[in-house]
Amino acid sequence: MSVSSVSLSSDANVRYQRLAQEYTKLRAQAKVLREGVIEERGKVDKLTKQSVFERSSSSSTTIRNYLFFFQKFLVFQEDLKSKEAVIRRLQSENESLTFRNDQLVRRVETFQFEPQSTPHSSKKTAATKAHPTPTNNPDSLARIELLEQELQRKLEQNEKLVSELAENERQHAVEMAEMSEKLAKEMRKLEDEVKRMRMRTTVNSTKENGKNEVELTKIEEKREEVEVIGSPEPPESQEEARIMVAEATKGTFSALNNVFTLLQQRCEIYPYDATMEPLPAHVVKLSSEYAQASRLFSGLVEITESIIADSVFEPDEQLPIITSKCRLISQHCQKMLKDLFSRMIGEENRVTWCTAALNKLNNQWESLVLNLFELFEKITENLENLTSSNQSETSSNLLDSLDKLDSLSSQLLECFQKRWIYEARFPTTTNRMRCVGNALEAALQMMSQETSKLAARTKRVKVMEEEMKRRAEEAKRMEEEIEKEVLEKKLREEAVALMSTPKIIAPPKPQTEDSYNPFFDENEEEDTSQEPLESADTTITSPEPTEDFNASRNSGISKNSSENHPPDHLHSEIRLLTSRNKELQKERDKLFVDNSLVKRKLEIALQSSEKEKNSDEKQKTDLDQIWEIGMERRDEWVQRVQKAEKALRFYEIEFELLLRHELASEEHLKQVLSELESVSQKNHRLEDELESVRRSYESQLGDLSEHLATLVKDREKEKESNKSRGSLKSFFNKS
Repeated sequence: MSVSSVSLSSDANVRYQRLAQEYTKLRAQAKVLREGVIEERGKVDKLTKQSVFERSSSSSTTIRNYLFFFQKFLVFQEDLKSKEAVIRRLQSENESLTFRNDQLVRRVETFQFEPQSTPHSSKKTAATKAHPTPTNNPDSLARIELLEQELQRKLEQNEKLVSELAENERQHAVEMAEMSEKLAKEMRKLEDEVKRMRMRTTVNSTKENGKNEVELTKIEEKREEVEVIGSPEPPESQEEARIMVAEATKGTFSALNNVFTLLQQRCEIYPYDATMEPLPAHVVKLSSEYAQASRLFSGLVEITESIIADSVFEPDEQLPIITSKCRLISQHCQKMLKDLFSRMIGEENRVTWCTAALNKLNNQWESLVLNLFELFEKITENLENLTSSNQSETSSNLLDSLDKLDSLSSQLLECFQKRWIYEARFPTTTNRMRCVGNALEAALQMMSQETSKLAARTKRVKVMEEEMKRRAEEAKRMEEEIEKEVLEKKLREEAVALMSTPKIIAPPKPQTEDSYNPFFDENEEEDTSQEPLESADTTITSPEPTEDFNASRNSGISKNSSENHPPDHLHSEIRLLTSRNKELQKERDKLFVDNSLVKRKLEIALQSSEKEKNSDEKQKTDLDQIWEIGMERRDEWVQRVQKAEKALRFYEIEFELLLRHELASEEHLKQVLSELESVSQKNHRLEDELESVRRSYESQLGDLSEHLATLVKDREKEKESNKSRGSLKSFFNKS
């Protein structure tokens, strides 16, 4: 008995030395992590100072700064990922230390109760029974109970810290994904704004080439203005957003593939071990069904990989294939896995080492997995209904299902982490089971992250589709209004052109009809065509008014612009304009009759005075023509000035919008930097908490080692006293 106790104490001392060495390593690693976090904070501060210094530069320099900040952010993100890997490794080492600590506690308990469990020899006398052993000392027992209570409290605190650390890591991953998407969106906005500014500068340079080009560019600018009004923010590519959704879907399917593969390996190890005994029939069947589900998810992973490789998503061709695969998975889970899984959970609850808390966690795990199977079926139904007429309701239901999948995956991860804390302490837990359990926990964590990405990106695609529909409707409405105005102007100009064609008027005759008419109408084609041409001296009528001139100038441009559009958008407008043309023709006929009557009356009234004032009338007509030409040119210049003022106002509004976008992007950058600083502070606090827990473990291990040493010493003293008493008894018997 003494040899075994000495060997156990020596083994315990060796293991304590190893633990002390590992803790020193962990301390050194914690220092390195702290220095790395401080360096990253310094980098972030430098970046903020540079952003403040360069804020007063031009728009081009701000875009370069945003690119630089985005590259720095990517580097910082990679550093954070490496630090997170180090934290996870430290967490696994902490769990292994807690497991070893539990083993030491059990050994202490065996040391406590060993003297009571060993049978007394028949040769012991009543004198030896009268003296109690030192292990039954009430002070030592009370001290041991206090240490056990403290150890239990520390273990509970460790469990809480582990769960909080996992939740913080998951939230950190989600926030990093959202921030990366926001930064990508801002970069796209800035690139689109730069492209628009370049296009506008090129348009302004081409305006000086000619009048026709000026009018065409004005029409194009008007359409661009309509697009800007309909879309105040430049939208990102919808195809790119769909590819991002495909990437998140691939990650979700691969995570589910890993989960089912690890569940297959787990059912072959616990509660039945295939290396120790043959597995029951239902366990073998459950293992094969897990493998089948894993193969189905791997097929979905291949489909999504092909979509990402082609960079094109065609819903009509690829969505039915994905839906059929999802239907197979949901049917497989509901019909083949549901009953077998529930039976396996019942057998796990009947294990000897299963406590009431673990039983409760097992039941919670069962309900969550069954809810996951039902959620697979709902998602499949929503995917099948996407091709129906009511797509908005189906897409909203699909988004709700993805949100439920995100929350359910986080609940699965939390429940399994709590279960694994209990199951890792089992004395029958092997290294293979620990490896499978750790891998399953990592797979569930990856599934939680990927489902959160999938839900967020799917919501973004939905919002983009709604925005695109709204912008398309507004742009279509504005284009219809513009085309309607252009066609009305065109018809008005055609009517005016028919009425205002220049005619050659013969000089007046000596009879009663040869008097000069100053109110002569140029639009009467019938009357002027019938008058004989008696002299070679002809006079041309006065030019058209300014409105007719501008309308005729715009009619050719509107004709060219309307010919580029497809005819199916203009059927209703053409019908309206034909009716309007008929009405204008009727009004023109009426005007012809009225003009002919007025002409005859004026000719009769001015017949007597026409002969005397022929020379004066000719001079007056020349002056009137010059006056009208001058007025027309003045109106043209006035219209040009008005258009230039409108263009100036338009560019002022554009520059204001650009300044607003720039200020908004700077504020968003500040928010991102503040969020990064808060995340680094959280990581620093978690490292401090871990260090405090490690120090408490060191103190507890020191107390346990001292207690073990005192127990061993007391045991040796008891054995020496027993030997001395036995020698005295033999001496008295001989005497």
